[in-house]
Amino acid sequence: MNKSAIKTMKKYSIIRALLNGSLEPEEVMRAYDIFPRLVSLEMDVAAFVYRSRKDRFYIIVNKSLNDETRRGAFFHELCHIIEDMPREGYMLGLDMQRHVIEGRADMFFKEIAAVYAIK
Repeated sequence: MNKSAIKTMKKYSIIRALLNGSLEPEEVMRAYDIFPRLVSLEMDVAAFVYRSRKDRFYIIVNKSLNDETRRGAFFHELCHIIEDMPREGYMLGLDMQRHVIEGRADMFFKEIAAVYAIK
């Protein structure tokens, strides 16, 4: 699917397409200018999203995490881009583990993992 077609989809349609496997995560990243990066972070920081002034999203993931945890952190942050960032002009979350959006993002990864057989 091309970038403009994906950008015209409603966010829940994108999520459903990711969950049923008809849309690949890489296609969504290209369509939404999402750039994943592995960097050294403090051990208590798994990942975060940075939105640039050019409206590009950088998913920053701690490279010291094991592969499984990295994937989980990546999809968790991808959910924030799809679900939360369009509604919020600016988001800064510190120590938000118990916040509703964090639980939803964790569930998103679990659903994606089940479809793509990610461990």
